[in-house]
Amino acid sequence: MIKNRFFLLLFLIVLFIVSINIVPSFKREVLRFSNTIKLLFLTYKDSVEETIQKHFNQKRKIEELQKRVDTLKPYALMAINYQKELSQLLNETNLNYHHPSLFLVRALSFQKISNYTRLWVDFKDFNKSKIYGLIYKGYTAGIIKEEEGNPLAILELDPSIAISVYIGPFKTQGVIFGNYKNMIIKYIQKFNSIKIGDEVETSGKDGVFPMGIKIGKVVDIKEHELYNEATVEPYIKPTEAKYFYAIDTHIQLKAKK
Repeated sequence: MIKNRFFLLLFLIVLFIVSINIVPSFKREVLRFSNTIKLLFLTYKDSVEETIQKHFNQKRKIEELQKRVDTLKPYALMAINYQKELSQLLNETNLNYHHPSLFLVRALSFQKISNYTRLWVDFKDFNKSKIYGLIYKGYTAGIIKEEEGNPLAILELDPSIAISVYIGPFKTQGVIFGNYKNMIIKYIQKFNSIKIGDEVETSGKDGVFPMGIKIGKVVDIKEHELYNEATVEPYIKPTEAKYFYAIDTHIQLKAKK
């Protein structure tokens, strides 16, 4: 009985192989069926691999976000504590604090084709009586002021720009000017210690920008008879910008009524 079954199975296998090779249509159907099975298998395999990859990507993303949260948590606590201290100070001195306001502005065209540091901008909330600081990607970019009755953006590489700054970790004071290529800090007192690589940021003492907005880094220092002079490479190229933020620099502390 077992032998009969074995020979029957063997006969069917031989018949199947012979049929494949002899009958073209049958062969095509077998190949088509085989390819369908392969496609289903590969599709399932890719789906499983994609699911596994998504799982590991999500796990990695969660771990990265958790690390960021852990890193930022102390700064958040510091900010909360600072806010509490500021609120307490203002309450004790009977004052209200008015934060600076940001306005989104759009570059329209150059004032003159030959000058890439002056742009007409679309500024819906523009007040002709004010001078606004200009920010791009979180860094200083210049100022906005009224000219010919319209808002004109003067970018920080323009020689007419003058911003009060701090240099380096010891907050050495100076005034920075544009020179079309980089920026120059003049009037640095000789006894102050500055070095190449020092970061430069706004001091907030000129009424144009609040304190602490980054400008660039010192790349060269020249000594003069009375003062030192530092060349600063800005962090950004504002001439490439299409949109800026204008900042209302008139920060006031008003007494409560």
